[in-house]
Amino acid sequence: MRPPLSSVLLDRAVGWRQGVVSRLQPTPPSLSDVDIPGFAAVPDPSTTGGTSGGAGFDAESARLAALAEALERHAATRCPLETVDTDGPRWDLDEFTLHSPEQRTRKDFPYAGYENPDYTTAWTLPDNEPIQVPAGLISLDGRHRLPATSSGLAAGPSASAALLSAVSEIVERDALATVWLHGLAPARIPLPDRLTEPVRALGGEITAFDLTPAYSPYPVAAIAGTLPVAGELRPTFGLACRATWADAVDKAWLEWCQGTVFIRVWLAGDDTAARRPDEVTDFDRHAVYYARALDAWADLPLWAGDLGEPPVDATEPGLRPFVDALTQAGVRLAYRDLTTPELSAVGLRCVRALSPDLTPLHADHRWPNLGGRAAELSWRYPDLVPRTGFPSPYPHPLG
Repeated sequence: MRPPLSSVLLDRAVGWRQGVVSRLQPTPPSLSDVDIPGFAAVPDPSTTGGTSGGAGFDAESARLAALAEALERHAATRCPLETVDTDGPRWDLDEFTLHSPEQRTRKDFPYAGYENPDYTTAWTLPDNEPIQVPAGLISLDGRHRLPATSSGLAAGPSASAALLSAVSEIVERDALATVWLHGLAPARIPLPDRLTEPVRALGGEITAFDLTPAYSPYPVAAIAGTLPVAGELRPTFGLACRATWADAVDKAWLEWCQGTVFIRVWLAGDDTAARRPDEVTDFDRHAVYYARALDAWADLPLWAGDLGEPPVDATEPGLRPFVDALTQAGVRLAYRDLTTPELSAVGLRCVRALSPDLTPLHADHRWPNLGGRAAELSWRYPDLVPRTGFPSPYPHPLG
């Protein structure tokens, strides 16, 4: 049987010809890990960014996920962005849900790019009209000196497929950022045995949570729990937004499994995990923090949620119905195609989605995004009550 065309094309991304991924290697599970396929895409030494990973229910899906993640990060770093400075429509940096004016006046504020940022062109959804947006929120190029992350960045076989993934991701990250910053306790949802039994067999435990915001027709699922290795617990987290609850749970579960492997490798190779919240200064440290803060993990407001039923699935899956529902709820959306020649050559398109109204997940716990609409709770979770001050003192657990 011939491999699918997507696999054949993506194979070209590995090696010297493309110069993005030097090698693609499996990450075999240990006897303490859930037995699912995983792959690591190791970057070429000449590129920026770290190793990308992928997990799946089959090896091909895991392999393609790792490659796509590596290539989308490459595209977001290398794709050239023109600078615009005209009288056309613009979303000023101050409109975005990032750091508050009070945070930005502190002497130790680390992001100099808030002063006189460059702007580039994006395209609104669903109207596809040009809009000027801060270039540092599109690109991963550190020279913009803004707190850009990979949230809302996605690669896929078509621009529309990539854009659906990108919009889904900014919704799921807004959901987690809001739940965490406000110390909310969302409903706990029972999981199917096919997901719980492999974890229980290894002495672990997991819980699913419904993080679906009121504005989103797509469910948002989170998985949290622990898995032991060598007598130590590995607390970690998975998150996903999909058209159906079942698909969101599956993706979040895969991320959770991937997180347990990351913690095992991190702690075995370099036990520099943060011991205090103010030491959680990047996403890697967010991912491993609770392995050395088990008491804080047990005290999280997350666990206080009531047992509930799964949210309803989207009645109309697909990009256009999803975008229409979000914009009708007052969520402004835009995108930028970041496809480079390297990605085109292997059959991928890369896009960045962004919204001034949604809260990106922060990398540095000392500097959460408290500006814009971050403090607004009623239009996201009208039935939930904060259980901590704003912002919550607990670092989020997503790497």
